[in-house]
Amino acid sequence: MTEIITKIELIKVLKESNQCVTTWFTEIPATDFFTRHGEVWSASDNVDHLIKAHKPVAKALKLPKITLRAMFGKPDKASMMYEELCQIYRDEIARGAQASGRYLPNQENPDSNAETKKRELLEQFSKASTELVSAVEKWDDKELDDYLLPHPILGKLTIREMLFFTIYHNLRHASQEGD
Repeated sequence: MTEIITKIELIKVLKESNQCVTTWFTEIPATDFFTRHGEVWSASDNVDHLIKAHKPVAKALKLPKITLRAMFGKPDKASMMYEELCQIYRDEIARGAQASGRYLPNQENPDSNAETKKRELLEQFSKASTELVSAVEKWDDKELDDYLLPHPILGKLTIREMLFFTIYHNLRHASQEGD
């Protein structure tokens, strides 16, 4: 992936990664969408997890900036580049880090109406993704580097880094190599 520098590029790639998720999971038949293989999450689990990851970021980006500053402080270094952040996350996953708490999927397994439940879950993802992009659009490019948000595995990240993570996280879950 080419380096993401500006807010416009960031939003473009975020939208593309959201679309990648939608396309990837739409193509999985409803009969397989809720099926787990041992401890491996089903497609529905992955989508539910991504929804749970998007919502708090969108919500935080709608808070007054003074609130974010009071809650999480001010960055003491420049934002990492996309690939650097991705490598740090991959290293943490390799060391055993995994989703926990409110980020764990509900792990539904509908007896009937799988097609309807799949469509509803993908609509929820679409809505959460749209809300996140909308929230990002209201931020200035420079502000993306001036405020922090907490990540459960990576610690405090700048808004830009959190969006880099979101892009990578989307692509990681919407692939054969995904979690």
